[in-house]
Amino acid sequence: MTDERAYRPGYQIAAERILAHIRSAGLNPGDRLPTEKQLAADLGVSHTVAREAVKLLCARGHLTVRKRAGIFVGQPEDRLPPEVWGSLLVENLEHVEMLFECRRTVEGQTAALAAQRATPLQVRALRELAERTLSAAHDDDPAAFAESDERFHQALAEAAHNTFLASIVETVTTLKRRVLTVGLGDEPGAGMRRGASEHQAVANAVADGDPAAAESAMRLHIDNALAGYRAEVQRNLFAATPSPPAAR
Repeated sequence: MTDERAYRPGYQIAAERILAHIRSAGLNPGDRLPTEKQLAADLGVSHTVAREAVKLLCARGHLTVRKRAGIFVGQPEDRLPPEVWGSLLVENLEHVEMLFECRRTVEGQTAALAAQRATPLQVRALRELAERTLSAAHDDDPAAFAESDERFHQALAEAAHNTFLASIVETVTTLKRRVLTVGLGDEPGAGMRRGASEHQAVANAVADGDPAAAESAMRLHIDNALAGYRAEVQRNLFAATPSPPAAR
């Protein structure tokens, strides 16, 4: 299989390295960066490549260039406002089923795109987060699992390099958290171990650059989560149903 990631333009790689520098240096919006000439020297690229990388990051809002002032860290508006989603009624079982349907469609496609577009750093991050969910599952630590689980899905969305999909996944993750808060989720233990194993399958497919396998693995993950949700609903319903009177 041809690895399309090997053919990315140099300015894209330079842009990723600039973002990595911003993160590692702890720079905040408004902080000044070196000149294009200095960036080119620091990155070991031509001035032209550095200029194109800066243009790309400016277009995405990560950087701003002020005439006669320099290059500054920006603050990208890369998420859609939550108001566009309305409200999810967690007590409405049909709404929750719709949420899983949305997740299956959106996150399946997101995984497929991530397999095509993820950078090596993003692949490594996905694998590390999948390992964290596995460790949390083995430690029977639902809080640690939930945190790593959310970060895994968000990192996958970032690896798809699509602002709108990333926004949708972030919002869906928030809604999923509300569902779990009211107790309508998969039971701990076996459910966490299964979910962690499925995270690893998705991460491996992304690392292999296999969109079909990544989409299939993610859809299986969502389908199993839905099955767990339905089983939990059934348990709650039976628990709430009074036992019939004993025969006399």
